[in-house]
Amino acid sequence: MRIFIFAFSLFMSLTATGEISAATKLEPLTVGYSNFTGTYAPLWIAVEEHVGVKYGLDLKAIYAGRIRPQQLLATGEVPFVAATATGTITSHILGVKDQVLIATITNRVGTSLFSRPEIKSVEELRGKTVATGRPGAFLDAVVRYVLRGKFGLVPDRDVKFMPSGEPTLALQALEHGAVEAAAMSTPQNIMARKAGMRELANFDKLGVEYPYTSIVALKPLVAKQPELVDKLLRCIVEGIAIFKNNKPRTLAILKRNMKGANDEMLEEVYQSTRPVLEEAPYPSQKVVKTALDMLSLQYPQAKQTDAAAIVDGSFIRKLEQSGFIASLYKK
Repeated sequence: MRIFIFAFSLFMSLTATGEISAATKLEPLTVGYSNFTGTYAPLWIAVEEHVGVKYGLDLKAIYAGRIRPQQLLATGEVPFVAATATGTITSHILGVKDQVLIATITNRVGTSLFSRPEIKSVEELRGKTVATGRPGAFLDAVVRYVLRGKFGLVPDRDVKFMPSGEPTLALQALEHGAVEAAAMSTPQNIMARKAGMRELANFDKLGVEYPYTSIVALKPLVAKQPELVDKLLRCIVEGIAIFKNNKPRTLAILKRNMKGANDEMLEEVYQSTRPVLEEAPYPSQKVVKTALDMLSLQYPQAKQTDAAAIVDGSFIRKLEQSGFIASLYKK
């Protein structure tokens, strides 16, 4: 009885001083994401490892599905999204300049162009059809750029394009002969190799860079809630460090999120993703300029779009200069 009275008195005392509420009250924060590739794992890790708790966040993530992640931003359903920068850059090109990249987890695209086995070169795609995911999205833009810039094939004249929607549908279209080629990122590219499809072009080996997996927010939120931005980016940066430093935990989280992937595939995803994740995930103005060049094939006004207005590297710079990022890699 005395123990109970003491415990109750201590509880009431802590509640009165606010110590319990301060320790347990977390700010809810949901981040939307657009794909199930390994480069989104730092977000999944931050959520599943409850990294946000140490920064006062109850962090969650939701898959955007067929809705473009930037639409979730526009509707106010989420304050941040993890996605390729295509939607953000395209918005700026079209004059809607309220989105900004606050981090880019990787500038490598992990994407290849695969064909049916009987097609032996990119040049043989002339007159053929290529599946490119969602219309106007990343795969569509990068395939057009690579075919024209690297192989001299004019999009829509020399090669036809078929929007295939979800990444898994592109592989199905290729396997069933609905298209002769398809652009695929991890893990679909691994599945395509195992299915006997021919890898015609590896975009990373071609030197293609793109603000691939980025964290995006609306500029008004960044201006009004810099503390929230800082907290989220600490979670993401720590998620990157866990990915790089703790393989068993990372593989377990990949397995839960990349449903249907077997252990061999998960190992390939881990090995291909680990070296391309940026320890200090700055959004690169130079890489955004490259993306604008890619998109200028569809939007000529992209050549006049200001890349500097699309990125804000101040938050990552602050984390790096404070020593926070380096501290995550100390042995």
